[in-house]
Amino acid sequence: MIDSNPVYESINWYVLNHIATTPARNSAQRTVDRFNDAEQLDLQLFAPSYVVREEKDGVVSMKRMHLTFHYVFLRGKLSDIKRLCRMENGFSFLLNRSGGARYAIIDDATMRSFQIIAKAYENELPYYSLEDIDLEAGDLVEVVNGDFPGLVGTFIPRLKSNTGNIVLRVDQNLGTVAYNIKVSDVRVLEFARDSRRVYDQIDAFVPRLLKALRAHHDSQRLSASLISQLSVFCRRFEVVKLNNPKLEAKLYALLSVANSILGNMEESSRFRDLYERRRQSLTNPVTIALVTLLFAVNDRDHVMLRDGNTLIGGVTATSALQRSLAEEYNYYLSR
Repeated sequence: MIDSNPVYESINWYVLNHIATTPARNSAQRTVDRFNDAEQLDLQLFAPSYVVREEKDGVVSMKRMHLTFHYVFLRGKLSDIKRLCRMENGFSFLLNRSGGARYAIIDDATMRSFQIIAKAYENELPYYSLEDIDLEAGDLVEVVNGDFPGLVGTFIPRLKSNTGNIVLRVDQNLGTVAYNIKVSDVRVLEFARDSRRVYDQIDAFVPRLLKALRAHHDSQRLSASLISQLSVFCRRFEVVKLNNPKLEAKLYALLSVANSILGNMEESSRFRDLYERRRQSLTNPVTIALVTLLFAVNDRDHVMLRDGNTLIGGVTATSALQRSLAEEYNYYLSR
């Protein structure tokens, strides 16, 4: 008798064990195909290979194995998959030891990301135990270019490099890694807890934006490098979650002006509106002077420009940013 619980009949990806005594004659895919034909079903099987870490006599090696002989992933209704598992074919459910649902389930979004990596590696999936990786060390990102478009996972940047690896959590202790992802190919969805990278990346962008703003104001053609820097920044930070109203206000101002310089007026207006909702959060005089300069020059508002200059003039220049702002105000007011 079929369980009346609606969850029982919902379609999910289930994690199964598959141990076949004669793999050549009884592969997971062949078994599922025969079951689908007999029952007129459309269960979907995903069974790539993976890499296990082995250590022997102090020597660490990575051994490639096929998930067909251990884990496989099957999408369908629980009642149908239970019928498959009751047959003598090597299939059995992987129980969920973390509580909640009885069986280990993977949602469609995670499986899509999982398959993106597998496809890029020709179904040879790099596998890691999540115990070896500190997931809180990275940012949640989405890949927008390269071999892994659409992949969402935790970005682990490499020290002094413009690349990094993306870790995808598949199960409670099952993860996989996409290697050598360029930082320019991802956009940040959410920065890691207590991460300083968000501050560093935003501060590093300010001089580039000021340089682009001068060229734009003087009707000069922007270099390909500047256009690229503005475009990548806008793409990477357009959907980021910061959970910090002060930093959000500053970021929205940068995004509004950067998009305006690039000619993306709709996006510029959107971020200007978001800034207006956060502007009262700004309390640092230097940050307010920076934002005032950006909007004053972009809007060609000389009254606002003079007001901003008064603000920065009342602050002793002790940092490179303060000295740079003073120079920028003098540049525009002297023209």
